[in-house]
Amino acid sequence: MCDYRIITTDRPVKDSGKAIIVSRETFNKLTSDIYLKVMASDDREKLGLSKSYYYYILDSMKKLGLIEDNALAFKLILPFVKGEKELKFDDGIIYLNGKQIISIDMSSSKYACPTCPVFAECVYGIKRIAMSMKIKTQSIDSEIEARNERLPSKLWYSLIRGIVAKVLPKLDSINVYY
Repeated sequence: MCDYRIITTDRPVKDSGKAIIVSRETFNKLTSDIYLKVMASDDREKLGLSKSYYYYILDSMKKLGLIEDNALAFKLILPFVKGEKELKFDDGIIYLNGKQIISIDMSSSKYACPTCPVFAECVYGIKRIAMSMKIKTQSIDSEIEARNERLPSKLWYSLIRGIVAKVLPKLDSINVYY
């Protein structure tokens, strides 16, 4: 089960290649409708938000390093969960593919493969990210079989693990503010 979204941004995009790792709680906020809308649009009035709420959300994104000079300044966002003595990557990703923001949260119960209304878009997201990150994935030949076997869900788990495996060796520092 998952929550998949793909939206087009009208914000400028910086070619940063930056991976940002956030807590699961922060990731849940970032994948909410309102945060994704603010991430995608710099037109507060079009979103219908109060000025203070819009700038509150925008400021929190700037503090995370997601937005710099009004432009999206990341390539991907990964969530982690805190254990007693460790950090573990959780199953989700926000990925910037050109002007498209692709978001998947595998811990959500919103959609299930057999009845998913965004199946084609989901498969598209897998292919776009896998191609961009140069990670091989299994192809989906038959939609009916793929739905019944929950293949997209399995591919997302595999793709996220592949991305973590590429990002982790490049991890240099973690800043903690207290």
